[in-house]
Amino acid sequence: MIAIIGGSGFYSLGKKAKDHKVSTKYGKAVLSEVSFQDERVIFLPRHGKSHTLPPHKINYRANIRALEKIGVTGVLAFYACGVMSKYKPGDIILVDDFIGFLTPATFYDNFTGGIKHVDFTKPFSSNMKDKLMEVASVNRLKLKKGGIMIATPGPRFETKSEVKLLKKLGANLVNMTCGYEMSLLGESEIDFAAIAIGSNYAAGISKKPLSTAENIKVMRSARGKINTLIAGFLEEVL
Repeated sequence: MIAIIGGSGFYSLGKKAKDHKVSTKYGKAVLSEVSFQDERVIFLPRHGKSHTLPPHKINYRANIRALEKIGVTGVLAFYACGVMSKYKPGDIILVDDFIGFLTPATFYDNFTGGIKHVDFTKPFSSNMKDKLMEVASVNRLKLKKGGIMIATPGPRFETKSEVKLLKKLGANLVNMTCGYEMSLLGESEIDFAAIAIGSNYAAGISKKPLSTAENIKVMRSARGKINTLIAGFLEEVL
């Protein structure tokens, strides 16, 4: 079963959705189930349907455990990102790597059940990435490569000095949620791929003040392309 995770400006997938409240040892998660070509697809709006959860208050462990519990084997996640280098707002970018040590998240935070160290040399599913590139090519969507996302805790935007530092660490995109989710998906051994949408230039690069409203506006303007990418991807994998 495939799950789609959406962020800012991306709160629903399809009109006939059925919500499920899934209990886990970390709390409850609300997942939406939609049908695509007679197959079940799960949608998780990480901030909630009304964007009520800021990044540092999302129950990431409950969300990922819930996906695992109901049988999800692959996740395609979307992230609104600040642009720090060669990309521009509105770009859709395939993420190749991430830097998550600023936002630690794990299921193995005590000795109960043992310790597990997961290899993150290649965190993303090569098969899923290839299919996304194929879908983009067929639909003439410009899906850019080379995204390296770094996660900050939020909920505030980064400072100019922080952005300078983050670029020196090797990132070209910045986001407030990816590090948590990607670390937990890897520990759960769920295949995943990530798409970044450039929602704004980062602090010190942008010529105007940053705002959540502007981010959501850009994300909504990209929904047509996102929907095309999702539909084509699901046709390939289901």
